[in-house]
Amino acid sequence: MLAMFTDMNLIPHRHFGMPGGIQKHTLVFTVIAAGLLAAFFDLSRIASLGAIFYLVMDMIIHWGVYRHLKDDVGAKSWILLSAIILDLIVLGAFLTMKAASDPMIIAISFAGTAGFFCVREILSVASAKWRAL
Repeated sequence: MLAMFTDMNLIPHRHFGMPGGIQKHTLVFTVIAAGLLAAFFDLSRIASLGAIFYLVMDMIIHWGVYRHLKDDVGAKSWILLSAIILDLIVLGAFLTMKAASDPMIIAISFAGTAGFFCVREILSVASAKWRAL
């Protein structure tokens, strides 16, 4: 999926001197990310982060389809908005449970989400400047 988003120019890509195509590069990046997660978190925290990030991503994708693609793909507004609301309910319940048992994971997930958006913005600006050269 990461390779597909990279091919669609939704994620900036750098080779960093590695041989091979985008699929090989994104696999290497994914393995590095998984290794760092495994080194610093136990499996329950990794699963919690995955659930939080997935629900946030799902809401963002539904919102993007609702705002930009619903007519192109024939999506019904009420289905997209219902999915966002249900995701929000599930995320709220999950965060409430995690606040009682492991509040640090909430802080880590918020920092991670903010970090992803910052890195994406920095890479987009750098990629635009690189293409202008």
